Amino acid sequence: MTGEFGSVRVPASAANLGPGFDTLAVALPLYLTVSAAHAGEFSYHGEGEGAAEVVTEGHPVHQLVLAAAGTDRVSLSVASEIPLARGLGSSGALAVAIAAACGHPDPLEVALEFEGHPENVAASYYGGLVAALRDGPRVVIRRIPVDEELRFVVVIPEDRLSTKMTRYALPAEVPFGDAVATLSRAVLLSHSLSKLELLSSALFDDRLHQPYREKIYPQASVLMELLVRAGCIGACWSGAGSSCLGVVAAGSAAAVAARVEASLAERGVKAGVLAVAPDLSGIVRL
Repeated sequence: MTGEFGSVRVPASAANLGPGFDTLAVALPLYLTVSAAHAGEFSYHGEGEGAAEVVTEGHPVHQLVLAAAGTDRVSLSVASEIPLARGLGSSGALAVAIAAACGHPDPLEVALEFEGHPENVAASYYGGLVAALRDGPRVVIRRIPVDEELRFVVVIPEDRLSTKMTRYALPAEVPFGDAVATLSRAVLLSHSLSKLELLSSALFDDRLHQPYREKIYPQASVLMELLVRAGCIGACWSGAGSSCLGVVAAGSAAAVAARVEASLAERGVKAGVLAVAPDLSGIVRL
């Protein structure tokens, strides 16, 4: 049984954060708003990012509405500022928002059924930093504290990368040493994000996905190098890219972002640059 329809806002998310492949994600203050209302038939209206998407019966959005509301007699409006195919969790945010706007009593459960990345879904739902894993039919989620002085400088290129495409670049097996090196960094990184002074660039190193994905998108290594040179403590891919992000202290975030923008302009690279704090609110009912 569903509850009242309404409007909700959810944040974007950046997953992996280097060594936390398919496990860590943090919510970022780029937002997607969904409104749902009872109607005589299904209709969809989009604004902002993805506004040109044609959504009719059989579309994943239509299927999600059916699962969340128990009917497709719904008028759905979506307004998004989350860039598509840039590794910022747009599909996870959309799943959470639709399930909640359609009045499902457990929108997180519905979103997890439709979205293959529980860490993105959990970050958009709860806000802040999360760790998540899928254990058969069960999903385990843990919230992790972050230092209140922590900021992210996010570089969002115009280039689009699909998660499916970058998954093909990943090997079926990795060397044992690479797995150990990545695992140790993931554990230390998840602990150190709660205290800025514990962070170091080495904790963002990864050997499971970034080196392989850079064969498809070598620009990522350039962007991460620019972030570190500009003053970030460390840098990594955001999800499957093309966005990259760096971690920095609040007091220097604006200056670091300005240096990154200047470096990109010198190289003729078209990309948006944001200096933001993590979103700590997650889903908000409007």
